[in-house]
Amino acid sequence: MNVSKTMKSEYTIFTVCNIAYLPKALVLAKSVLKFNDIKLKIFLVDRKSEMDISKYDADLIWIEDIDIPNFNQLAFKYDVIEFCTSLKPYLALKLLETNKKVIFFDPDICTYDSVTSILNALEFHSIILTPHYTTPLSNHKKPGWNNDLGMMRFGSFNLGFFAVKDSLQGLDFLKWWSERCMQLCYKESQFGLSTDQKWISIAPCFFKDLHVSFNLGYNVAPWNIFERSIKKNENGNYIINDVYPLVFFHFSNFDKMDVGYSKEMSNYSGEINRSCLFELGTEYLKSLSQEEMKVEKKVYSFDYMTGGEYISLTLRRAYASIISELPQNHNPFDSKGLVGYFAKKNHLFERKIKVEPKKSIGFQDIEANKTKIKYIYKLMRIILRLIGPNKFNDLSNLLVYLSSYRQNRGLWKL
Repeated sequence: MNVSKTMKSEYTIFTVCNIAYLPKALVLAKSVLKFNDIKLKIFLVDRKSEMDISKYDADLIWIEDIDIPNFNQLAFKYDVIEFCTSLKPYLALKLLETNKKVIFFDPDICTYDSVTSILNALEFHSIILTPHYTTPLSNHKKPGWNNDLGMMRFGSFNLGFFAVKDSLQGLDFLKWWSERCMQLCYKESQFGLSTDQKWISIAPCFFKDLHVSFNLGYNVAPWNIFERSIKKNENGNYIINDVYPLVFFHFSNFDKMDVGYSKEMSNYSGEINRSCLFELGTEYLKSLSQEEMKVEKKVYSFDYMTGGEYISLTLRRAYASIISELPQNHNPFDSKGLVGYFAKKNHLFERKIKVEPKKSIGFQDIEANKTKIKYIYKLMRIILRLIGPNKFNDLSNLLVYLSSYRQNRGLWKL
């Protein structure tokens, strides 16, 4: 249905999460309601359940109630982070059908001021983004750290926030971004992919009306606190660098045992106002604890087949390699269907039914796995002696390619 611009609401704010992240989204919802007198739209990425979603101060919408093309296939080929992030541009497009402007916040964000400045900026620009940080990290990180390589790997802009309006460029941007997220929203930094985020690094090349905001009161986070001094003014409001009102803080990787991000801050040189950071974290923990009491803990429902088998990341990637060979309207979650048969044939199910979801190991886990890595090094040294340095280098490059199971159809029997 076409809605004329005069009939549309001025703006809306939304987030996307599964039930496990709902308490964080509810903290965000309360802050949005407090400072903007508007209800946050929360799209719940989980199977519909008996949970009463009407009791919260937010508009909760089950993702299954949204008409998303190839829904089951997306829910299966992506893990929870990939799936949630892949839907952001599509949902923004849907919301622009009834709103003139749309703002997205990650569920682990909390607002401390109104979004009026963001809405005002949208009067002059179609798209608003924020960089992860605005001064070179090499100027602030302690020696021995990888400096700005993180931005090279994961993208220039943090997509925990974006704002867009109903304009030709705004719509074209969301369509372009959504198409890529539906196809390639994988967390595979070794292949230049970092869910929805890395795509946006090249967006300024295509959309002239894209505005990179240098308002340091937006998207304040552990990764940019080194350049943003937080203080309180005489009215008790948080101010960044004595200039910018704190509009929203991104509590990424929030640790209840380290509310002031002291471990993260120890990586930086220079002075950081730890007292205000600790105060923000303490307030956030209090709000989060209150919301956690209201939400029943549940496992992510799209992690399991109809027979209860756990869907590992390996199975998701293997499925992605054969998806084009399967009937268009197949249900990959059916344990007795084609994908269930494929998983059994390739030994892609865990031995135990209803296993706990496995956390993927990354660079941050190297220290905790030193013993295992030591044995891998021994094996690699043996291979080096057997095949020589040149072939060893070729093998190393090949292993990087083989690490993406979705690109290696020959690994799997259908």
